Amino acid sequence: MPHKSYATLDDVRAIVTEQISEGINLEYKGSSILIDRDNNTVCKTVSALANSVGGTFIIGIEMKNLVPVRIDDGTPGPSKRDWIYQIINGGTFPAVEAVEIREFQTAAGTIYVIEVPPSSQAPHQSNDHKYYKRRGSHSDVMEHYEIEDVRNRPKRALMPLRAELHTQSILAYLRLANSHETDPITDLRCQIEANYPLQHDSLTMLSDRGLRALLPGSELHFLLGSMIEILQTPEPVITFKFSYTFHEATMAQSVVFHLADLNRTAIMESPIERGLEGLGKKLDKATDQLERLHRSAETLTGMVDGTGLRISQRTLRALKDLPQLFDPREFDPGGYVIMAEISDDEAHALYRIFRYYDAEKAKEQYEKIAPEARQRFEKHFKVEFS
Repeated sequence: MPHKSYATLDDVRAIVTEQISEGINLEYKGSSILIDRDNNTVCKTVSALANSVGGTFIIGIEMKNLVPVRIDDGTPGPSKRDWIYQIINGGTFPAVEAVEIREFQTAAGTIYVIEVPPSSQAPHQSNDHKYYKRRGSHSDVMEHYEIEDVRNRPKRALMPLRAELHTQSILAYLRLANSHETDPITDLRCQIEANYPLQHDSLTMLSDRGLRALLPGSELHFLLGSMIEILQTPEPVITFKFSYTFHEATMAQSVVFHLADLNRTAIMESPIERGLEGLGKKLDKATDQLERLHRSAETLTGMVDGTGLRISQRTLRALKDLPQLFDPREFDPGGYVIMAEISDDEAHALYRIFRYYDAEKAKEQYEKIAPEARQRFEKHFKVEFS
């Protein structure tokens, strides 16, 4: 199901009333892990989410037979929020820094919700010197080839939102842009903190209403004010904290602008710069058609397996030569095509068999696959119906 943000205690209570199960981007633990100072569980879960597709870690829900049964009393005493930040920063390597922690009060203690974005610095090691990933509702140790695949993968920015300081004449603007080529940013919210007076309606709209959608490749400008007025405050600083939804996951990021850095500087744009900018836009438009020709190849190199990790085309081809059989549920149809050298139709049929059918129905449907395709498939994948 789509990942959601748990912004209130009622959102957390709905997990129990709606019987929402743990999944690839959702994990629950009881408050006892904080009471007992179980640092290992905190670091293991956070690093696994960061190494996969991100998600939410909630501390304060009791489970029975993998089903949430109640919100517990919470962690008693003073806030543990800063302590949790310290545990994560000190117990993950490199540190998973971009987490956001919310705390909700119960009658007897505090419930903690930890939002973990996918990380461009992955893989992250936990404090037990192991690397973890999400596999379904569990955090499992990564295989060596998976660690190497994540480490060798091109380090593309996983956060599509770009927030920049833009100046024109004496005016300063916040420029928000969606750097993704095809997918929108939705439900964007912003908290604004500044040590100087904010008096512009555009910022009020951004903080109060937010944005329903920021389309791919688009950008918006929000007036921060006149630099002459802003610089009346010694060392003016403004901080923006963003939360939004992208690819059904909740993202969180922040940016700080030290506006005094612009003091006594000249902000100019020459005709040549304006001409070059216009030429650049024309060239970008002309290359759009060429980029579309590479989309199918990019789909293969960026495919996602059942653990939420992208597996590169190079890695898939290397796996073909390993003398072992893999679990077919850990790969998508594109992986079947590359490793077993079967057609797209056969790959999608096999994907449905191992993903959606019970054992009896799966075995029946598997017998309908062409014998040659089954023979190729069984060279690389374990076929078991039980």
